[in-house]
Amino acid sequence: MNFKLTAMFFIVALSANAQQYLTRQGLLSFDAGSPLEDIYAVSKSATAVYDGEDNKLGIQVLMTSFEFKRALMQEHFNENYVESEIYPKAIFKGKYKDGRAIGTLNIHGVTKDVNVPATLEITEKRAFFNAQFSVKIEDFKVSIPKIVANKIASEAKIKLNCEMIAR
Repeated sequence: MNFKLTAMFFIVALSANAQQYLTRQGLLSFDAGSPLEDIYAVSKSATAVYDGEDNKLGIQVLMTSFEFKRALMQEHFNENYVESEIYPKAIFKGKYKDGRAIGTLNIHGVTKDVNVPATLEITEKRAFFNAQFSVKIEDFKVSIPKIVANKIASEAKIKLNCEMIAR
């Protein structure tokens, strides 16, 4: 009888650890401003999936979901810089391991390896994923016209906060 209870406990514990978590309401913001211009945008609709069995992590955000303080800035971002009609999403595919998100990041049709600090806290029904890191804008072949180059930082500071729910 004791063996059956112990075996059942381990089966339940293993299946709890192999849980999948999902959100379609992750918060992803970036700051590419300079002393001359405040360039900050936030999306409240990033999709994030975490698989507890193999630590796989996937995150994507529609470029058109970023909201700026000024509509004209948002229009320029989508039409002139990230070309949202051609490259509609930013996508991370990888794993969470030892306090790091390790994988590939695709922005503007360019895929780069990334290894950034991150936290993942798992409770019974939720997983909280947070990361802060910077990306060089030129690494993703986003063209910045010389006339505004001094208004835009060479690196964008990214913040990601996702509260995922067990599936």
